[in-house]
Amino acid sequence: MVHDDEKLALDTERLNVLLTGLQAEVEAKVRRVQRFREQMQKIDAGVTRSDARQREKAARALIAQVDDMIETNLIVRDTLHELRETAEAVLKDLLE
Repeated sequence: MVHDDEKLALDTERLNVLLTGLQAEVEAKVRRVQRFREQMQKIDAGVTRSDARQREKAARALIAQVDDMIETNLIVRDTLHELRETAEAVLKDLLE
């Protein structure tokens, strides 16, 4: 029984760690979305021909930011899978 309680405690602590990491990744994604919007505004703001290079630079920055967000999404997805596995371990601990 003590061993089971220790295993449950470890699994619930792992859940807590995973949730903290997931929250940090989601908050980072929200910041990236804000930067993406700022880059879009730079593109919209350039209305003259002389601004073409700046607008092109801003568009390239958008592409780089999307690539970063895709990578972050993979990290979030992996974390969610770990979270699910750990939640299943908690359930198993409770049923034993």
